Amino acid sequence: MDAKALNRMLELRVRDLAARPLPRNREEHAQRVAAERDELLRCLGIYPLPPRTDLKSEVTGTIQRERYRIDKLRYESRPGELVTAHLYLPEGEGPFPVILNPHGHWQYKKCEPVVQARGISLALQGFAALVIDSPGVSWDDNDQNERKAMGPHDDWFLQMGSPVTGVYVWDLMRGLDYLETRPEIDSKRVGVTGASGGGLTSMYAFAVDTRIGAAVPVAYPASYEDMPFNGCLCNHVPGALLLGDRSDVLAMRAPAPVMVIGAMIDEEFPAEGTKRTYSKLQSIYKLYREQAKVRMELVEGGHDYSRRMREAMIAFFREHLMGEKPKPYVVEARPLTDGGLVPYPSGTVPPDDPGLLVTRWDQRQTTTFRELLHTSLINPYPKELSAEHRLVRWGKYGKLPLAQAGGALKLADEPNNDAGVITLPIEHLDERSCIYIGLSPAEFFAQVLHLLCPGGPEGWESVGAHGDILTSMIASMKTLAGKPKEEEQPTEVVATGPVASMTAKHLKLLRPELTVSISHDFKSWDDVLASGVRQIAMPKARYLAWPF
Repeated sequence: MDAKALNRMLELRVRDLAARPLPRNREEHAQRVAAERDELLRCLGIYPLPPRTDLKSEVTGTIQRERYRIDKLRYESRPGELVTAHLYLPEGEGPFPVILNPHGHWQYKKCEPVVQARGISLALQGFAALVIDSPGVSWDDNDQNERKAMGPHDDWFLQMGSPVTGVYVWDLMRGLDYLETRPEIDSKRVGVTGASGGGLTSMYAFAVDTRIGAAVPVAYPASYEDMPFNGCLCNHVPGALLLGDRSDVLAMRAPAPVMVIGAMIDEEFPAEGTKRTYSKLQSIYKLYREQAKVRMELVEGGHDYSRRMREAMIAFFREHLMGEKPKPYVVEARPLTDGGLVPYPSGTVPPDDPGLLVTRWDQRQTTTFRELLHTSLINPYPKELSAEHRLVRWGKYGKLPLAQAGGALKLADEPNNDAGVITLPIEHLDERSCIYIGLSPAEFFAQVLHLLCPGGPEGWESVGAHGDILTSMIASMKTLAGKPKEEEQPTEVVATGPVASMTAKHLKLLRPELTVSISHDFKSWDDVLASGVRQIAMPKARYLAWPF
């Protein structure tokens, strides 16, 4: 099978799902949101919402500075899951509006100078700011990472029931639970903002938690139509494209205020994609006659949360959480770090300053990502896996020739010299797009084989948005005339290798008459997890009954 052609199909599928029609009226939008809210929680692995257990919160120290202070906070968002955070508080008694701050993939997490600058700037403008460390470890493997014991972000199997983004969203929600106990905090005036991976988490937290009144995702909310590929695995929320584009997720809270901020030079989240997201949001908010509650800012420079971005964000929150008149920017009260232009000592301290730590190294025991995953898999909320219902008509996204040898379909994970064996390109497939779409690579291979082999559904090759009139006419003529010659359908599948074996299982769901011979048998999603073969990991397995 041609990996390049398969990947092109996946790319076009992602773009197609992102380009779904906008709602025509307010009622249609409200119905769509109501129908998709539970699916949003399933994508994040938090359906139903986890129990709100004892936070066991503790302020382990306070850093007093001019006109604000930092409380060093720890709590447990779930039993045994350690969360560390900094709470920036303005001087005075309050109560202050509060901004939740998930951060992106900065090397030093909440201690990164550019992240410190955001907390300081918000505090000097009269906001409390809760900066919450992201869970786990990626390229932030250093002593300032107080949550690295949770395990690596880049664990392909977490998509089965406990994706990183869902863990982080729940951490934010429990952080807001904590803030509701603090007399200095006005928990009726809440915003959320973050850049990159923090923008991702801001978007989903805003969509899920209606206590959050306004959102400013930064250097993230570009349309999948303009950039269907994103690097970090935690970006790939399983089944995210079944909810539409990023604008559709943000608009689940319409008409709550939203501002999207992008960088002019950002390959992964391009400016054109941010413009498209803004345009779609405007169209949806127009249904509510609330276009003024959507704003966009594009800032010169690259992927960042720079001073100019902070000044635009603060103006937006001051308007919507403090009732001030609209302004494009609020000048930062004290010039803070902006890359190399305004470094320390303008307000931030070096990121490896031990005084910023919330916990000692021996106090960082925590529940791990894998433990959360195991818990989710032993407490499933499964629905029937209907292979026909999940089938995508891949023919509209391209053609793929397939060699067919007699009545036997031979599949293998590795190339071999046997005639007629179809080698699955397991190491060259864009698996991240599969996660977005909500299919495992094995199920994707099975769907393509089902549609390509003789006996597949009629008209599978007919095109939709990406085809042409001639091809549609040919398909219609074939349907009217009937098949000129009955081709020999496969009656048997012989599969060698774990991915080929799982592909054969999925293919049999689509063609029950097949006789299947496999080298690897799996009896449950737990077996799949234990195998360690990422290409058979099923997105949202916790919510799918074992169908085989």
